Amino acid sequence: MSKRKKAKPDPARRDPAGSARATVHDPLDVDHPFNWRDRADWTRLGMVVGVALVLRIAYFFLNKALNPTFYFPVMDSLYHHEWALDIVAGGTPGTDAFFRGPLYPYFLAVLYKLSGSSIAFAVFVNHVIGALTAGLVYLTARELFSRTVSMIAGLTVALYWVLVYMEGDLLIETLFIFLNSLSLLLLTMGIKRRKLRILAAGGIALGLATIARPSVLVFFPAVPLAIWLSARNRPAKSGWIKQSIVVAVACALPIMPVMIRNYMVARAVVPVGASGGVNFYIGNNPSSDGSTAIVPGARADFWGGFEDAIAIAEKDVGKKLKLAEVSDYYFKRGSDYIAQHPNEATALMAKKFRMFWGAGERANEKYIYFFWHLAKMKYFPLPGFWLVAPLAILGGVLLWRRRADLAMFYWFVILYSLGVIAFFVNARFRLPIVPVLCLFAAYGGVYLWRAFRKKEFGMVKALLVLAAAAALVNSDYLYRKQMRAYSEAFSNYTLGEAYLKMGSKGTALSHFTRADEINRQSPTSGYRLIQRNVDYNLGSLLWEEGLCSRAIEVLERVGGNDELSLHALDCLGDCYLKRNDVGNAARVFQRLATISPQDQRGIAGLARCAAATGDYAKAETMLNQIVDPRHAVYPPAYVALAEVQRAQGKIDEAIVSYSHIARFIGYERQGYMALVELYREKGDNASALKALDQAALFSPPNDPAIRELAGALRSGR
Repeated sequence: MSKRKKAKPDPARRDPAGSARATVHDPLDVDHPFNWRDRADWTRLGMVVGVALVLRIAYFFLNKALNPTFYFPVMDSLYHHEWALDIVAGGTPGTDAFFRGPLYPYFLAVLYKLSGSSIAFAVFVNHVIGALTAGLVYLTARELFSRTVSMIAGLTVALYWVLVYMEGDLLIETLFIFLNSLSLLLLTMGIKRRKLRILAAGGIALGLATIARPSVLVFFPAVPLAIWLSARNRPAKSGWIKQSIVVAVACALPIMPVMIRNYMVARAVVPVGASGGVNFYIGNNPSSDGSTAIVPGARADFWGGFEDAIAIAEKDVGKKLKLAEVSDYYFKRGSDYIAQHPNEATALMAKKFRMFWGAGERANEKYIYFFWHLAKMKYFPLPGFWLVAPLAILGGVLLWRRRADLAMFYWFVILYSLGVIAFFVNARFRLPIVPVLCLFAAYGGVYLWRAFRKKEFGMVKALLVLAAAAALVNSDYLYRKQMRAYSEAFSNYTLGEAYLKMGSKGTALSHFTRADEINRQSPTSGYRLIQRNVDYNLGSLLWEEGLCSRAIEVLERVGGNDELSLHALDCLGDCYLKRNDVGNAARVFQRLATISPQDQRGIAGLARCAAATGDYAKAETMLNQIVDPRHAVYPPAYVALAEVQRAQGKIDEAIVSYSHIARFIGYERQGYMALVELYREKGDNASALKALDQAALFSPPNDPAIRELAGALRSGR
């Protein structure tokens, strides 16, 4: 009698977590990976990338045409732009560690070198990279799921509106998400095929992602864990150690040159960038709201905040600090806060957790919804976190049976989200998990559709999970209502700044006015971060327009002791003088002179006040102290001196002063027109005509005032 052979368990029916229970084949699981020789597979990939590219090209042209900040980057985008320009110009290698990951600025510098520093070209390349990222997600899904799920995953990334929006700015996220998606694809392929060269390529991609944004370092421990889980049911289990070492070494290759460079210039071990401590303290201090990216007590703009953060640390320590030391200082302050106030710190962490998983897109540069709508994109109904996150949670629950195969993706979402929550939360920092969420969301969505069509009971349980997830995620929409007033005000301020840089002062004035009106109607605590800049710009523009009553109200609020405050005081004092309020004018100019005793503006202002009271001799003496044609002179001081001389009947001296005034850029017409009047008083019509000819060069064509004076002078009147 022959022995019956013992049946071997079917690997396809073994539970991925290791148990030998039988399972029903899931038609949504992978049928076969992408076939590089199959035209149909290439067609599907082309559809995903094509849809992504069409949407991005549409947004590119709308954004470029309708958004004035397109060519005038702000905050982090401006930092990357200026860094790239410095690299193109052959800037110095630096004397300190990198503050941030250097990859994107150097990549941007290459684009600038190719395009003559064209922001439009760089943004367009960003969009191309974003479209390719959708293709990478499709390819990753093909390694894990069916064609249908893969198409939905790729198209969801292609149409995810916040990805498209972020690509329109000069931000790290576009390149980082591409590299991160590439590393996940290659690591998935390498683990499944047990190919060391593919794993090495995945490690290199992950290393490049790290020197773009070092926060991805939190994901490193998950890679060997995923390799180990995948190898548990294989005969050669020990291979996972070798594979993990290959990935680790490959990952270190791009990081090591940056780390060595940082050590050479700063004598400090900084793997990539030295901003970690500052960011940790921003998100863990008594005044943190979990989202605002500003060190308490620092200015709201990037460079102001950067310089102030260093100054605060150096003042506290009592010596100059390297960036690595500044980072250590703030890490300690953040850690001390958590240790000393555990209840408050725990509540803050819980708040950041809710913010991370809430549907609202929190901005720390420009208000995302405002500028998306400004580009007319609100008319395109596109998927966002409100939809993808609940479906991803459902997909994650449904796919738990495959947790060993998908461990890398589960751990990426968990570790990366915890890494962000430990610091502070905004839409940009959350965005890297979106491609992974789209994988889970695609599975959850297709599962629901299939269960609905087949009227399976599992649909009811899935809907309950989805409803709970949707309630959790979308309850955060209250945030948008609460933040609308501040965000609208901040966005108008941002537009005003852009229009100022464009030279459109009238339009800038309207936006600063609108920002001020919104705050007065709906005051918010966050507005204080920009109020001084709004008041300064609004007051200065109102002063230029001659609207002194309104300008006085605004300029009185500026305050401070810096250059911005000095100019505001000069404008404010001038407004009081124009309203014949000499007492307040003297008060303002005296304050200016107290802040900066050698400043010509304060002395000139006090001299004008003396002249306004009839004390011309005192005014002339004060002005002669600062007016010297051999040195740089504040033009209004010369104007004041000329007016004082004229008031005293010193016509020849006034002519000399106005001749100097006519040489100042922007004062040419004023100087020559005054000379015309002075020469007429002397009866020297020939000289008056010569001065008038010069004034005409700086006047609008066919200026009626010029024509009238010319006629009067030629007729001898």
